[in-house]
Amino acid sequence: MRQRIWKFCGNVSVTFYLLLFITINLAAASFYVKLYPQIFKPLNNFLLQDWFRLYGQNHPDKIWWLWTMFGLLLALAFNTGICTLDRMINLLAKRKKMSLKTFLLKITPSFIHIFFLIMLSGHFISMVSGFNGSIPAATGVEMSVPVQVQVLDQHCDYYSSPELLKGSLKQCTVSLKLQAHSERTLKQISFLKPATWKEFSFHLTRDKKAKEDGLKIIIKHDPGLKLILPGFTALILLMLWYFPTLNKNNKGG
Repeated sequence: MRQRIWKFCGNVSVTFYLLLFITINLAAASFYVKLYPQIFKPLNNFLLQDWFRLYGQNHPDKIWWLWTMFGLLLALAFNTGICTLDRMINLLAKRKKMSLKTFLLKITPSFIHIFFLIMLSGHFISMVSGFNGSIPAATGVEMSVPVQVQVLDQHCDYYSSPELLKGSLKQCTVSLKLQAHSERTLKQISFLKPATWKEFSFHLTRDKKAKEDGLKIIIKHDPGLKLILPGFTALILLMLWYFPTLNKNNKGG
């Protein structure tokens, strides 16, 4: 019985249907996100559990797709893990009958799946842990969130030409003093040029709700990056080797 359940869960046909349902779920999600931006835009600025407490729990009829998405992704991860494990066990049993290059070529897709699962885990960790907050970027502002951040200075440049853009904000630079316990440092951030310190990242952005050129600093602690970045790097390197090698072997017969 266990073996039948294991084979069913690791069946490639199950993978196909899971991907199909995920696609349908994403189509429904795009509809809800576009129709109710006041509910779903805050997801970018809150951890999942905080967003649910403040927004999601009040609209159960509009967030159903989020829970089905988590369920489908969990099932896909389980299915991918079983498929990968079965394939690796099978290849290892036949290792002596293959050349090293052939063995590596056949087992590489399994490692690609493993690193995909690692990245998926990293994204989930980032959604439910860490820190995601903001403070005004006005000179003199000082807050602990959870590191102590003090805005020392703010300098903005504006377009002088062409006439269409004259007077519009071009770039801003904000100087920060950061402190945690007895350690401190100075950092500068500007649009599209964030700074990092002690696993925290600091991003300068415009506050669309504020009048004129209201600026704010987004502060993030993203623990999932420890899994996402290595996983993504390994995934890319494996694919850069695998597909050209596979193509070369196919052309060579």
